[in-house]
Amino acid sequence: MGNLSKIVESLPEHYGCVIFTGLASSFVNMWMGHNVGKARKQYEIPYPIMYSPDNKMFNCIQRAHQNTLENYPVYLMLLFIGGLQYPVSYY
Repeated sequence: MGNLSKIVESLPEHYGCVIFTGLASSFVNMWMGHNVGKARKQYEIPYPIMYSPDNKMFNCIQRAHQNTLENYPVYLMLLFIGGLQYPVSYY
């Protein structure tokens, strides 16, 4: 535990804001996944079918979530690394 406390002490003062932002973004991601589940029921698209050949609205909802999932790891990496230098934007 001694090494962990040294790491925590070395983080910038407002790094908690960065962590909160990462957590909040995960809730947005879960909300989008929930919307895909609701759209599956509404448009009657069964699993494991990813896209509908004739329902563009379902495809839009599914693709929006898929795009988010594809870019989410890069977003988190940049958020947590960038937050080490600039934890808040008003400085």
